[in-house]
Amino acid sequence: MRQIEAFRAVMLSGGVTSAATMLHISQPSVSRLVADLERAVGFALFERRGRRLAPTRRAETFYDAVRQSFTGLDLLEQAARRIRAHPVGTVRVAALPALAGGVLPQVIAEFHKDFPEVKVTVEAQGQRGVEDRVFLGQADLGLGVQTPVKQGIRTSPLARAEYVCALPPGHRLADREVIRASDLVGESLIGPMHEADALWDDIDRAFRSEQITLSRFVETQLSFPAYCFVAAGLGVTVAEPFTAPLFARLGVSIRRFLPTVMLDFAVIESDNMGPTPEVVSRFRDAVHQATQALLADVARLTAARSPVV
Repeated sequence: MRQIEAFRAVMLSGGVTSAATMLHISQPSVSRLVADLERAVGFALFERRGRRLAPTRRAETFYDAVRQSFTGLDLLEQAARRIRAHPVGTVRVAALPALAGGVLPQVIAEFHKDFPEVKVTVEAQGQRGVEDRVFLGQADLGLGVQTPVKQGIRTSPLARAEYVCALPPGHRLADREVIRASDLVGESLIGPMHEADALWDDIDRAFRSEQITLSRFVETQLSFPAYCFVAAGLGVTVAEPFTAPLFARLGVSIRRFLPTVMLDFAVIESDNMGPTPEVVSRFRDAVHQATQALLADVARLTAARSPVV
């Protein structure tokens, strides 16, 4: 086994010196172990080219088998790293604020019934912050948007969410079931700060496609304060639906918006931390269930016409 480890270290690091550092042994020890392995397998593994060792074609083939045999050990190491990373009995979540405030309260309430001894920590972050927390092992799960694949993390679909139009209490358009971009001419839009978050770009494109220009005297990079400003009568907004049910209870009218603006949301997990613990898997399942239930509530909100106050 020690011979195989030395061979693997040379293949991974590209040389005897680096392999010795990786294994915390001397260079002569690495060379001796590789030589012993060559005698055991019956063929040359490396050719010396100047001061460098180059693997033979047989070594490349042999290394494929070695790499597969080490996969199980690597998973054990990653599992140990995950356990070391945070206290036993804790699920750490990094989420966009809309998902942290809209989806997670119900998730945690249901999860706590089955796992009353497990603590849940929630950190609200922007998309990059969510991905970084997961990548660095500082969060077991991330809740964000679907983005191109990045090294060290993997994503799975959570929901394709249709954005809604939020109107202040008593608004002139509150008796309509659907709000079209052209209906908002003359309104003040609680608008996105594009330099803060490019995820808002689809909203602007929707208005540009209809050749609609709206005034904006309030801008924000997050949907939650946008809803707050709408509730205060400062204007209208087009925003993610996860926060909508909360503000509907405060008198904000939630309506479908055309042209449709959609965004794919995702669960983000690490590719470097080994198998997912069962308690984290159960929490992830609860996230999926709560998300679908919340979007069903939003669908009911947008299907019912609210009377003008």
